[in-house]
Amino acid sequence: MTIPRPELRHQDLIITIFGMYARPPRESLKISHLVQLMKDLGYDAPGVRSAISRLKTKGILDPTRVDRQAAYALAPTMTDTISDGDVRIFAQTRPDSKGEWVLVTFTVPESRRSLRHQIRSSLTRLGFGNAGQGLWIAPAANLHDAEVVLRRKGLIEYVDFFVGAYVDEGQLAEKIGQWWDIAELNSRFDDFITTYAPNAEEWEENLRTASASERDAFRLYVPMLTMWRELPYAIPPLPPEYVGEDWNGPRSREMFYTAHQRVAAQAGRYVGQVLGD
Repeated sequence: MTIPRPELRHQDLIITIFGMYARPPRESLKISHLVQLMKDLGYDAPGVRSAISRLKTKGILDPTRVDRQAAYALAPTMTDTISDGDVRIFAQTRPDSKGEWVLVTFTVPESRRSLRHQIRSSLTRLGFGNAGQGLWIAPAANLHDAEVVLRRKGLIEYVDFFVGAYVDEGQLAEKIGQWWDIAELNSRFDDFITTYAPNAEEWEENLRTASASERDAFRLYVPMLTMWRELPYAIPPLPPEYVGEDWNGPRSREMFYTAHQRVAAQAGRYVGQVLGD
């Protein structure tokens, strides 16, 4: 089976591995095991150890010990973040906002002006568009994630949310084109499609017939998940009638979902073998 080898940062792959395989009932991963798993993906031990150190400094991983060996676990602040992301990342379809939109405004005291950038950055990363000075908009399905993220960051007290319908549907397509750069959003799928579409029929057939080894399943799945998991956050679930026929969201999601359904369990079994479960 031809397995794509996208160029990904050590840190991003490590976060994916911890997010998938260091959750209850498994609480942590030994460094030696992580080095082995990353070696399977083509990454050397020095780079892995350096990336672990940076993730520790960022507060993403916490050091621990397992069987007297050095190990790491996800920091408590990260566990909820990763759990909350499951629905966005693994759902077969995007949520339907049923014609409703969420508007966000915020007021920050001058003495805490640095928080304004944090709020704007958080909303941007969650796929919100800018509808005017100090006004942000997204499909209503984004409301829950915005509340969760801003509350976790201690920013919720500065923010007000409103949910409703846009009155003039005839102008909605034009407005969406002002609130978001649709072509730029669509281009964010390019790397994922370029990496996985050329060999999609081959690896889908291998997964369908179970002829792929569990190690190969791991080598396909973890980089694919790493590339995919940012897209459902950064790209809002805009109504399909307003994004054009060349919108690559459904194609990308179907490609990932097919692999997830057919290969996630095999990849998990391989990780279990490496960890000695």
